[in-house]
Amino acid sequence: MEEINTIIFEILNEVSPIRTTRASMFSPDDLYGHPPFLRFGFVLKNKELMSILQNTVDQFKGNLVWLIIMKNGSENCILIPRVFKEIQFENQFYKKDFWIKQFGENIYKRYVDAAIEDIPELAEYIKTTILNVS
Repeated sequence: MEEINTIIFEILNEVSPIRTTRASMFSPDDLYGHPPFLRFGFVLKNKELMSILQNTVDQFKGNLVWLIIMKNGSENCILIPRVFKEIQFENQFYKKDFWIKQFGENIYKRYVDAAIEDIPELAEYIKTTILNVS
């Protein structure tokens, strides 16, 4: 499970060096502790690379639709399943009970499971599309 947790970070770091505070997308101690996501920023700011990455993520066909969110005024991006972005979660993101209240426990766990299942395929898609490696 650990290799799945950091695989997208590792692929993106191959594309261009990343500065980030964490490489993990979820807590291995509690898979359902919060929705899987990756907050990252490239060391070198490159709008063309971000555009290519955004298009690649948009084209990925997985269990869930994934987004890259770039907040104004921040140098970081967030890669996250769209279903979690659509809920306003001010300061609630890391609170499992908040998500269970929004979706119900079974549906929340299904979304998290689907996202974790997508991670290796999304990583491979990014790798083959951007790095042209198969």
